[in-house]
Amino acid sequence: MCPGQACSRLPAELPKYIAIARPADKLNGVQTRVDTELIERCLKGDQAAWTDLVTRYQRLVYSVAHVLCPPGEELSDVFQQVWLEAYQRLPELRNVEALPAWLITVTQRRMYALIRARRGSEPLDEEMPDVRERVSQIEREHTLERAIGQLPDRCRKLIHFLYFDSKEPSYAQISQTLDMPEASIGPTRARCLEKLRKLIG
Repeated sequence: MCPGQACSRLPAELPKYIAIARPADKLNGVQTRVDTELIERCLKGDQAAWTDLVTRYQRLVYSVAHVLCPPGEELSDVFQQVWLEAYQRLPELRNVEALPAWLITVTQRRMYALIRARRGSEPLDEEMPDVRERVSQIEREHTLERAIGQLPDRCRKLIHFLYFDSKEPSYAQISQTLDMPEASIGPTRARCLEKLRKLIG
């Protein structure tokens, strides 16, 4: 998910990639292997692995909860409930690639339970197209974020500086930080975006 107002700075390529991104549970590769290793360690009682797993997905959970959260509601209780259920049901997870989508579903269920408890018989708008689309958008952005995480370090840093750094560094500053000639930034950017396209296409 884009920090601050960074999404407004994305080039045409990245929103296009977000739009075509496969669901998070379809993204394979390094990230899935990391998830598999973390889950295996969690099931063995490794608390450090559990902390790492929560850290990897806390923004996804918070983002989905925020979309559904009524004004004035506190998200911390829902966040804790989601991770408690995840901890209790983690042994039941058969497909590690489905973890992001599973967490989205658990978060939605917990949020709807909270809303029902507050509203009583008042109907929910969980099936409204705008809610479904916003949650789908979060999932696509999460897929993009995971894909960026699979890029080589140089590409990952360059994309961060160009599109996600709130300080909006100049080409000169990026050149100095990455020890890269200014003239190489454009061509390197194009190659990195092509790698990204292949990861999510």
